[in-house]
Amino acid sequence: MLEETQDTEEIIERVAALDIGKAEVVCCTRVPREGSPGRRMQEVATYPTMTRSLLGMCDHLRCLG
Repeated sequence: MLEETQDTEEIIERVAALDIGKAEVVCCTRVPREGSPGRRMQEVATYPTMTRSLLGMCDHLRCLG
């Protein structure tokens, strides 16, 4: 049964979502667009599930903040 909650709205500035599969990971990121307040940039990238590729994805996510 669904119940109503009293949650307040929260806006997340930067977000990443992962779709994890056996052979690959799809990573979608949304970050603020520089010089355009209120606008966002989005990127969807696919990475193999091998260690080197996953470490590269981690480095990329760190660079995005």
